[in-house]
Amino acid sequence: MHKVLIVDDEALVRIGLKTTIDWEDLGFSIVADASNGEQAYQLYKKYKPEVIITDIRMPQKDGFYLIDKIRSENKQSKILVLTVYDEFAYARKALKLGADDYILKTEIEDEELIELMLKLKKELEKENLDQDNKTYQENEKSIKKTLLAKIIRNDFDINKEIENKFKNIDFNLSQSNYVLTNILIEEKISNVEKNNNKINSAVINIVFDQLADKNIKYIYNRDHNSYIFLLSDASLDDKKIKTLLKTISKATKQYFDINLKIIYSSIFTEMEDLYLNYKRIIEKNEILFYQKETNLFIKKIGEIEFNNANIFEIGKEYNIEIAEAVIAKNLELVTEKIREVNNFFNNNNINPMEVKLFYSNLITNIFNSFKTLLQTEEYLEEYEYYYYSILNETELIKIKNLFFEFIDMILNNIKNSNQSYSKVLVNQALNFIESNYDQKISLENIADELSISKNYLCSVFKDETGENTTTYINKLRVEKAKQLLLKKNYKLKEIYSKVGFSNQYYFSKVFKKISGMTVTEYKNIINNN
Repeated sequence: MHKVLIVDDEALVRIGLKTTIDWEDLGFSIVADASNGEQAYQLYKKYKPEVIITDIRMPQKDGFYLIDKIRSENKQSKILVLTVYDEFAYARKALKLGADDYILKTEIEDEELIELMLKLKKELEKENLDQDNKTYQENEKSIKKTLLAKIIRNDFDINKEIENKFKNIDFNLSQSNYVLTNILIEEKISNVEKNNNKINSAVINIVFDQLADKNIKYIYNRDHNSYIFLLSDASLDDKKIKTLLKTISKATKQYFDINLKIIYSSIFTEMEDLYLNYKRIIEKNEILFYQKETNLFIKKIGEIEFNNANIFEIGKEYNIEIAEAVIAKNLELVTEKIREVNNFFNNNNINPMEVKLFYSNLITNIFNSFKTLLQTEEYLEEYEYYYYSILNETELIKIKNLFFEFIDMILNNIKNSNQSYSKVLVNQALNFIESNYDQKISLENIADELSISKNYLCSVFKDETGENTTTYINKLRVEKAKQLLLKKNYKLKEIYSKVGFSNQYYFSKVFKKISGMTVTEYKNIINNN
């Protein structure tokens, strides 16, 4: 039954309207009547009638007030205006405010009123059907968008609730062929996030249209600009799925100049295999790490294999060369080395996590080389930003961009520093020697500590101190030995080992060379004083 509210300030008119026709036989039920617009509006809020039959001229609040209030919050209810010949201008105004039709009070007889109410009923039923279809479509769209995520959260256990959702979208859980595919939409870096979302929405509508055109059922899950689809159709095979994905890619390129990176699973026929295929597609999704933004890419996961590499050895080969090129501000050499190592990673399909570890170790080594110049909290936060951004990135080209951003940050900060890098580097070397002179240390040990080559360290050390590292270390050790000799409670064999010499003969030889006297002569001088 469609609910009706009658509004007129004349009681006889209200009674006449309620008794003129058999409302229930027509499919209507009169839920209330009112004598003015204000009372009618309160009854409207209470009963939410689908049809309002109202007079215009009434005391207190009139029919115009009622129409305006209802239309401000409800465009669907039908409003029928009662009028007389000499008030027809009022009817026109009411129609402009949103009334649906009018009827002359003199025409409120069986046939006219029945005809008008049947017309309103037909309109209401059509609108309700349209609304039901819209609600169904919205519900179906929502299920398709959320069901795969729900299955994942449910550890791939398809319970009764999930089964019912599949039924609601007419998605077969048996006797069908299934494919999982991951579609990564190229991100337009120049666009703000809002624009990227619009592009993603437009692109993914191409996917929806193609699937609908081929009558392929689907559910999907979105993570930023990556979409994983579960497709279902009894006729799905490798050829059909590949043709479909190529069509989607070409259309996206044609209409939006955007490339898609797509990987997809083998056909599987049992929903029990969903977890295994989902796990594999997530693992193989890492192959997209290597694909350049300008390349269209469609690949089956069975064709994708990753290799491991000895990142420690690769780091030893490249880290020092790249760090020294940065120190020398030779960006051409840095670019060459990065291209070289990236080609190795790409050509050998090295596991992306190992590549990320290489880059995170590389920027750590470079930062440590400059950390004396960059000791503020601000620079440390910048380093941490690049470090974790690299570990979380999904594409090699973006890691390369992050690396060069990091290098720019380092070089700009050094440019603004009052100290020269070579002086800072030598100070770090001197600090290391001071802390380790009692150990077996060499030029190579110090160079490893500073992540630079021996040749470079030897050059800058000599320039800043006027001595090579061996001479400097021996002079420091002799001075430390003299301090111990002053204490008089140390035997000679204890002293040489405490200052880093491996035997007494070599210690004595070095002592005499640097101080100009033997250890015994030095002790005699001390004792005589």
